[in-house]
Amino acid sequence: MSQQHSIPVTLVAGFLGAGKTTLLNHLLNSDHGRRMAVMVNDFGAINIDSQLIVSQTQTTVSLANGCICCTVEGDLIAQLSTLLADPQTRPEHLVIEASGVSNPVKIANTLRYPQFRQSLHIDGILTVVDAAQFDDLDSDMTRLATEQLDAADIIILNKTDLLTPDQRTALKSRWLYPNARVIESEHGVVPLALLLGVERKTTAEPVSPDGRHAPALTASTTTFETFKAVPHQHDSLFDTWSWQSDIPLNLKALRNVMASLPAAIYRAKGICHVAEARDQRCILHLVGTRCEITPAGPWKGATPSTQLIMIGKRGAIDANTLRTLLEACHDEVEPTAVIN
Repeated sequence: MSQQHSIPVTLVAGFLGAGKTTLLNHLLNSDHGRRMAVMVNDFGAINIDSQLIVSQTQTTVSLANGCICCTVEGDLIAQLSTLLADPQTRPEHLVIEASGVSNPVKIANTLRYPQFRQSLHIDGILTVVDAAQFDDLDSDMTRLATEQLDAADIIILNKTDLLTPDQRTALKSRWLYPNARVIESEHGVVPLALLLGVERKTTAEPVSPDGRHAPALTASTTTFETFKAVPHQHDSLFDTWSWQSDIPLNLKALRNVMASLPAAIYRAKGICHVAEARDQRCILHLVGTRCEITPAGPWKGATPSTQLIMIGKRGAIDANTLRTLLEACHDEVEPTAVIN
């Protein structure tokens, strides 16, 4: 187990009828190029949601007759252990669709239990909101739905085609905190890179957080491009921006830059060459407001370098400002501190 990679886990939460299963079907049937497993929890004796998953190429595990964060937690632990133990079923990415009454924080805590700490890590918590119905929930249901919002790294405001622009603005101002990462969606269609932190394979050489296929670098470089969020449905657009450098970065300065990113930058990820751990690759993963920079082993002959990708709402990425901020993180002095 120690030689196997930690599996990223995406938690999909949201109140009853928000569109979680629709989102999940879109995700599973996209060209993600990964072997995935799906755990679907329905609050009832019959798991209808698991029967609505249309993909036939994934491993699907049903968790029925209770809430995944309380009464069926033991079942979740047992199923996770089974998935991880068998090389034939061990996935490259795990998606957990929580029931509409689940608190995703409790599920996330289960994934951090000692037996899973080296095998699983949370890629992101996505909370789906029914934009057309959220204001109609009663007080008790609103409290639960708000807990789901508070846990989210990214909030997917679904069914926005049923609202006017003024209604969307009013909904956001009433229920969403100012720096929330919010993506508006119709029919649960959201760019794959924002859901899983992986890009669809293209002819271009990708920047890979696991260090594979990393291009040789001689200086700081950047690229900038725009892609459509929901093809054939509306013209909402996202930008992606990348930066590469072979000069080591000061860890504290890098963390400060990540903490200062605007709310409309939804994801950042990549490989980092930090001055405090020059002999190790470090993996940077930012989703929503949560950022982790963790050691990931030696460079194994590869040239130490930093390769970062950021994904945000169109117009939110100021390339010149970001380049300046990141280049200010360059650290040419041999440090005495070590990374934690």
